[in-house]
Amino acid sequence: MTKKYGLFVLVWSLLLLMAFVSLANAQGKLRVAVVRFDNNSTWHWWGDSLGEAAADVFVTALMDSGKFSLIERQKVDAVLIEQDFGASGRVTPQTAAKIGKMLGVDLLLTGSVSQFSVSRTGGGFKGLSVGVTTGKVVLQARLVDTTTGEIVVAAEEKNEKNLVGARYKSANFQQKYDYGLANEVMHPAVKKMVAKIVEKSAGMATSSHSGRIIKVEGNKVWVNIGANAGIKIGDEFEVIRKGEELVDPDTGLALGSEEESVGKIVVVEVKEKYSVATIQGGNAQAQDYLKKM
Repeated sequence: MTKKYGLFVLVWSLLLLMAFVSLANAQGKLRVAVVRFDNNSTWHWWGDSLGEAAADVFVTALMDSGKFSLIERQKVDAVLIEQDFGASGRVTPQTAAKIGKMLGVDLLLTGSVSQFSVSRTGGGFKGLSVGVTTGKVVLQARLVDTTTGEIVVAAEEKNEKNLVGARYKSANFQQKYDYGLANEVMHPAVKKMVAKIVEKSAGMATSSHSGRIIKVEGNKVWVNIGANAGIKIGDEFEVIRKGEELVDPDTGLALGSEEESVGKIVVVEVKEKYSVATIQGGNAQAQDYLKKM
């Protein structure tokens, strides 16, 4: 009985240690948001779906690298809609820095699909038919440091892939969006770009900010980090308020802004993706930043 209890304690200790290490690694990762890519190609059949597919492939590849913490696409899209940054051409290094800061991320990835095409050839003999679908893509991506507005990585990659088999035998694939086909054509090019992003971003410091305040009602505060970010009841945060953004008049790049500590909050309730806290000193308002104490 004693041996079983000892083994039980050992297993639980190891599990807790693994969870602690995993959390520590996650907190030390650079936070990245991926904005839907523009479709600048002549492949107009799929419309915005092509840019969305490119962004989704990048999110998956960045997660698979194990080097970054990614913000949910739905949250990114919500900020774009709220701030009217969604129109094509709006995401410049300056606006990318602003979007990134609103999302509480260190880096923001955006770009475009400059070329995309899918063609099919096939033939048959005595009832046996073979079809080959060829997909071609050229992707351009820009990774922006949200602190300075500087473009950390600007890359272009292309890929051409032959997809053999009945899966891609539809004669009207131009009109019908096929996520699987788009993913397979883009993935090799995205993988090369992500390797460059990992290399260029190595050594970059993560933001000292832990999250943002969503809203405030009286003494009650809702914040955009929860159990999935390792938050627990009793955690204390310093409330940071940023001043006016300083912009270099020559380059137009953001230089940062002054920060002021305005209050303190303590977490009293934790949900998966957000938490509720109470103000313990000073004040707090929506959009203020949080710094773990």
